[in-house]
Amino acid sequence: MEAGKPRITFAWLGGGSDPDYRSCAVFFVLGQRGTGKSSFLEAVAARYLEEGGKVLDLFGARDGEGLAWLRSPYAGSRRILLLRGDLVEVRSGQPSLPASRFTLPDLERADIFVSAAPLYESMDAEFRAVNRLLDVLWSRRRWTYPVFLLVREAANLVYSRMKIGESQQVAKAELLYLMREARHAGLALGLDTQRHTAVDVDLRAQVDYLVIKNIGALTLPDDLSWAYRVFNPPALRTLRPHEFLVLHRGGGVGMGTFELPPWHKLEHEDILGEVGLELRYLLPKQQGPQAKELVAEALKALPPGTPAFKVAEWIKEKKGIQIAPEAVGHYARELGYCSVKKEGAHRLWPISTQPANGIPPPPVARGENSEVNLPKRRRFADLEVGN
Repeated sequence: MEAGKPRITFAWLGGGSDPDYRSCAVFFVLGQRGTGKSSFLEAVAARYLEEGGKVLDLFGARDGEGLAWLRSPYAGSRRILLLRGDLVEVRSGQPSLPASRFTLPDLERADIFVSAAPLYESMDAEFRAVNRLLDVLWSRRRWTYPVFLLVREAANLVYSRMKIGESQQVAKAELLYLMREARHAGLALGLDTQRHTAVDVDLRAQVDYLVIKNIGALTLPDDLSWAYRVFNPPALRTLRPHEFLVLHRGGGVGMGTFELPPWHKLEHEDILGEVGLELRYLLPKQQGPQAKELVAEALKALPPGTPAFKVAEWIKEKKGIQIAPEAVGHYARELGYCSVKKEGAHRLWPISTQPANGIPPPPVARGENSEVNLPKRRRFADLEVGN
C-alpha cells in the first residue's frame, strides 16, 4: 500500500467479512453532519484505487468538497479528470471534459473523475450532467475493473432524476434498480445520509455494508432497532470521526476505525483557491433564455453544418451580442442539434439530418413549423443488463 493512503480496519463481533475492493459492493454511511461520513467514503474510494479500480466523485456539497482530490496524494500518482458544464472553462490547466460529451472510452483517460458543483454553471446543469454520467456508465456490458461512485447525501440522487421530469416513484424505482444491478455494469456505490429514513427501506435492503457514524440525538429506524441489542445505545452518540460501527448484509456486526484522509476539505476552506483551480463561466446565468433564442434564430438563418464559431460570429454581427462558441454548442444541443467534428471544426446539424461518416446530407426545408426528432433519453429500467 502506498504511503499516506487511508487504511480501514474491521473487527467483526459475529459473522461478516471485510470488503473486497475488487468487487462491486454498496456502502451506505449514516451519521450526523461533521461525523466523518464523506471522509469514510473517500477512504473506501482510495482502497478501490489501490486495487486497480477507478473513482467517480459524483455528488457533493455546494462548496465543491470533491475537488479535494486535487491535493490528495493521488494528484501526483494518478490521472484526474474534471467533469464540467458546457458553459464552464477550467483555466488552470487541469484536464477537464464537458460531462455532456463523456463516453465509455473516456474511462481510460483517468483514474479519478470529479464532478463537483463549482464546475457547473447552475444546479440544473449539474443534475443533467449527473444523469448523463449515470446513463453512460450503466451502458457498460463488460468490465475488467470496478468504478466506485461516491455520492454524498443519497437523497440527491433521487432528486436529480426528479429534476429531469420523472416522478418521485419512478426516480426511486430507477435508483433501486441501479443499486440492485450495479455489479453487472461494474459499479460499486458509496452513499451517505444524515437521516436513514430519507432513503426508502427497499433501497436500504440493497446495501452490503451499512456503516454507522455518530448519530447524535437521532435514533435508528425500526428495521435496525435490533442493533441496540449488540451495541450500547450511548455508544452511537459518542463515536469519534475515525470510528464506526458496521452491519453486514449477511447479518454480521462489527466495529472499526479508519485513517481520516488529511486532504479532506474542511467546511471553512476555499477549496478552489487551495488547489489553484481557476474557473471561467462563459455566460452569465441571466442571459440564458435570451442567448438560447439568439442561437435558435441564427441556426434557422444559417445552413445546416455551420460551425459553432460561425454561429457565434453571426450573432455578434447581426445582434451585437457576444456568445462563446461553447455556449452556442450547449444551446444548440438543447434545440435538437448534434455536433459533428469535420475539417477541424464542430459543425452543428439537426439530429434528424446529421451526416453519416461526416458526409453532409442534402439540403432540407427548415420552416418555422419543421420538427426535429429528438432521441428518447435512456433510463436504467429501459437498459438490458448483461450477465
